[in-house]
Amino acid sequence: MTRRNFALVLTAIILFAVGGCSVNTELGGSRIPNSRPDTRITGQPPTLLEAGFVVEFNWTGVDPDGRIVGYEWKISDNGTDGISPRDTLTYDPLTGAHLNPWIFTTANDSLFYVLADQPNFPRDTNANSRSYRSHTIFVRAVDEKGAVDPTPAQMSFTSTTLVPTVRGLYPSLGDVAKYVPSTVTLGYDGVDPDFSLGIPARVRFLWRFAELGEEPNIQEIYTRTQYNTEGVADELIDFDDPNWTAWFPYGATEQDRRISIPDQEDGRRYLFAIQAQDTAGAVSLGKAYQQQVLNFQVSANSFKPGITASENFLGSTNVNTFSEIPAGQPLNFQWNATADYYNGTVVTLRHGWDLVDPDDANDPGWSVPPGLTQQNRFSEERAFFEGDHVFYIRAVDDSGQVSVLTWSIRVIPFVNRDFQLPLLVIDQVVDDQSNQWADISGGIYYDKEGYRNSFWHFLADGEGGVEQFDWDNDRFRHIDRIKYADLVNYKAVLIYARSHAQQLMFSQFRPTNRNDQFVWLAPYQNQGGNVFLVGQSSMESFLEVDTYMVPIMFNTTEEYYSLLGTEYVVGFGTTELPDGSEVQRGPQQYPYLTAGISVLDWSTPLNKRVYGSRNLGPDDRNNRCVGMKGMVLDSEFKDHHLLAPGAIADTLFTERSIDWRDFETPNSDTLGTSFPFNADEFVNANISSRSTPFQIQDCEFNPYTGLCIEPMFRGLARFDWLRNRRSSEGDEDWPQSTYSEYQLNRICGPQALTAVITEEGEIQANKASRTNGLTFGYLSYKTVEDKPGRRADVYWGFDPYRFDHDQSKKAVRWVLEYFGLAINP
Repeated sequence: MTRRNFALVLTAIILFAVGGCSVNTELGGSRIPNSRPDTRITGQPPTLLEAGFVVEFNWTGVDPDGRIVGYEWKISDNGTDGISPRDTLTYDPLTGAHLNPWIFTTANDSLFYVLADQPNFPRDTNANSRSYRSHTIFVRAVDEKGAVDPTPAQMSFTSTTLVPTVRGLYPSLGDVAKYVPSTVTLGYDGVDPDFSLGIPARVRFLWRFAELGEEPNIQEIYTRTQYNTEGVADELIDFDDPNWTAWFPYGATEQDRRISIPDQEDGRRYLFAIQAQDTAGAVSLGKAYQQQVLNFQVSANSFKPGITASENFLGSTNVNTFSEIPAGQPLNFQWNATADYYNGTVVTLRHGWDLVDPDDANDPGWSVPPGLTQQNRFSEERAFFEGDHVFYIRAVDDSGQVSVLTWSIRVIPFVNRDFQLPLLVIDQVVDDQSNQWADISGGIYYDKEGYRNSFWHFLADGEGGVEQFDWDNDRFRHIDRIKYADLVNYKAVLIYARSHAQQLMFSQFRPTNRNDQFVWLAPYQNQGGNVFLVGQSSMESFLEVDTYMVPIMFNTTEEYYSLLGTEYVVGFGTTELPDGSEVQRGPQQYPYLTAGISVLDWSTPLNKRVYGSRNLGPDDRNNRCVGMKGMVLDSEFKDHHLLAPGAIADTLFTERSIDWRDFETPNSDTLGTSFPFNADEFVNANISSRSTPFQIQDCEFNPYTGLCIEPMFRGLARFDWLRNRRSSEGDEDWPQSTYSEYQLNRICGPQALTAVITEEGEIQANKASRTNGLTFGYLSYKTVEDKPGRRADVYWGFDPYRFDHDQSKKAVRWVLEYFGLAINP
């Protein structure tokens, strides 16, 4: 229709509406007809042949005898044959239906979103790259009397848009039909390159049998080759098929773009087709195999959720598992279940102990109702003291498929004390430092196998030995793997140890990458028997190998100290429990939790730094001054335990055959000579500049002080031993009589010495070692409450072999008798 013809039609309609004007008799003259306004389009898209689906137009209008109050516009959606009269109609002349109404506006411009939904834009060389549609915009001005332009301004243009793309998503698709469960859950993903959000506006899908033909000649489609046979794809996937779903919004998230088709027939093959539509109405036309059209075969019972369970100390598993544990070991299971590998969804989880029937929803062993809450993903802590037990985890997916994972537990029970053997001895010394212990001739080395081990032979059944102790049967070497089941057969365990990377037994206890391991010594001490742990750096054996600053405090929120770009461990931070709560990690460590100490340090920390210092330990606290020359029996301990005279020597001095230098040197002032003994452990003291307060632990089962730690031996430092020696020789002013402050600092280190206050109240600088008088041997009452013998455990942070052998053996015998063991006369 031409602009002139369209104007004639509109003029006729308007004249019919306003015809029959009468003469104004009141004024005595003829009424002047209202002049119609005129309209022009003044702005348009850059090209009318290939406009986008978002177009902008501007217009203006004039009224010869009045003013313009607004405009009315409409846009036709033309077919492939261009604009037709029906495209412009406001009402259907036959039915009166509202077709394309005029829309009023006061603006002189507007942005329009129009359709571009016809495939294969003729100007494109690549098929399906763009969709298009021809449109015509009409604009007519309206004056203040309601008159409209009888010849609306009009302009035709072609909107275009890039066709959106979409694909179906399912794991591991290939050249044949993918096996799936009876509830098929899949996803989709689409792109609209010329829309601001980059995604289609709507999608729809078709689900049908993968079949062609009629009975009895049905052909099933289950391979790429079959599908790609000429004509098959178009016959199977018809975009005009009434079984397509209605268009629905494209999902904003991956979860929103999941489609679940339930209860499909077992053994049948299906096709899933997906189509996308953009804002302009353009639709995707792809039918590629395993892309826009997915091929499935239902195998109802072949898919079950996968369950992965873990326990803090037992590790993790995704198969049925069996573990042996000590009596009383806490169990904290947590788990995840997934059906992702077949695009399913886990809909419920449930767990319980010792079920009769895991398929019985009312079995009394269930711990919680089925669900997906946090309580369905971890178990409350549980401990058993005997028997066999099974932990069940049950997962159900959206197809109703069920997986059950079991973790079977066998509890190693405590052995009744009446049936326990007396003593187990465990060697945990990897000796690679005994060359420091050459005798005076320099030709004999006090190696572990030849000397230290033979020292402990006095325990063997015989005179002065432990009754019924057999050295060959009741001893483990440092290369032997030891289990909890070995310990429970004994009333007491004596361990001589020294921290070492190759220490076999303690490798089971050390944390790894800040993940704590279960220390099965703890349940033994709580319920089974006594531990007697001795040796330099023996308590350090429980700590993860790390970069430490000393003292190490267990009950502190501090974790690191940063110095010159390096972070040093000073505490243990926090750890997350299965229920998501955070607790301090330090108090869960063996030295605090079971041994009952609060602070740990070493006379000379060899590979560590003293708090706040950039120097290694030997530079700040040199063992020539702070090393231990003797272990002094605590006077209160002696009184508490009513020790008979000579039961334990008041001071255990170092063994002369090992520590001979101070006695064989002509000059009694040997401060500057070598003293190779270091790394003896002391506890519950802070002799550094660290200002962190600490609290010594309380234990109500300690009948003497109410504290967990009862000092047994206090250290006698070499510096203090030398000072006393010089004083006995008449040199009361030593070391100031011999050394300047600078020299003392160089020999001992800046953090080795401290001042003393004389009886007259005089403060004398550098008169004592900071390690002198500290606790190096102690009894711990932390595990006394439930222990059958109700005796404290004993820890010595020094090696008894290094001290006077006869006196050390007497002290060891006293400890074993204290445990209730019988010593042969």
